[in-house]
Amino acid sequence: MIFDSKNREILQISPELANSNILGFLREILNLAQRNLDSFYTDGIILNQPPNDVEVISLNDYLQPDRLLSDWQTSEIYQKIPDIRIAASIWSKIYSWTTLPGVLALMSWAGVGLDASIDNVSFVLEDGKPKALWFHDLSGTVIYPQQLPLAIPENYPGKIVNSVAELHQFVFSNLFQRNFAPMIDRVHSLTKLSKKTMWGNAVNASERQFAELSKCTNLEAIKTDYSALYEQPYSCVMPGRNPLYNLVRSEQINEPGLPATTTVRLTCCLYAFIPPVDEKCTNCPLFTPQERIAQIKQYMTETD
Repeated sequence: MIFDSKNREILQISPELANSNILGFLREILNLAQRNLDSFYTDGIILNQPPNDVEVISLNDYLQPDRLLSDWQTSEIYQKIPDIRIAASIWSKIYSWTTLPGVLALMSWAGVGLDASIDNVSFVLEDGKPKALWFHDLSGTVIYPQQLPLAIPENYPGKIVNSVAELHQFVFSNLFQRNFAPMIDRVHSLTKLSKKTMWGNAVNASERQFAELSKCTNLEAIKTDYSALYEQPYSCVMPGRNPLYNLVRSEQINEPGLPATTTVRLTCCLYAFIPPVDEKCTNCPLFTPQERIAQIKQYMTETD
């Protein structure tokens, strides 16, 4: 028999059954998230193995140098301007938008830490483009019970952490140290695209979601997660200096009818240089204040 620290008997179960129980409980959490969060966050998380007719590629295969170069050189962007750095930067924006929001949302909203390391995830593709992350092995998933919106089942076989720091360490080490850092190193080696530009793309894909999540999540948890990710020069995001630190700033608007401030990137994603070179992202650092105000007004008019 197996006993826990309080000498209570625990049934020994097979790894297959344990993994099935973990999957079942994580499905419950994801189903609840689908009812409480914007579908943008939940649609990007795939827990069950995709059906055979769905196009899937492991990140290890997706990040092979020959495949990356082919993707960039055959892209519509590269046909407009044959600068591989621009094509790679826009590619890394799509990579970031597919990989980060769902993982970070489940961490902040539910205290769930998914293993998003390169070895453990595949992209689910649609028309050849990444649309979601499929997690191969869920047995390493950690749960921080204080943020969990459901009661943990008795004798739950998964891993429990006892602090936010442990949750952060698990999520960030897999997501950034074992996914984004090697991806960015590879893209830089192939294109010489600035690493700061790519880390800026990662911040751009994740920073603003915390304001949205604060409407349905414990505000203290949001502040803690946001600070660890973007406001601390040294944190468990990466060993050494935090590459996500200080890559956005707040800019005053001072225009009646508009928000008092807006968030601006430190680095341009290079979208502004794609012909006909007359469009910029709303948070582009190349905007003059007047241009930014005009675009925000246009955006608000289009979304009314």
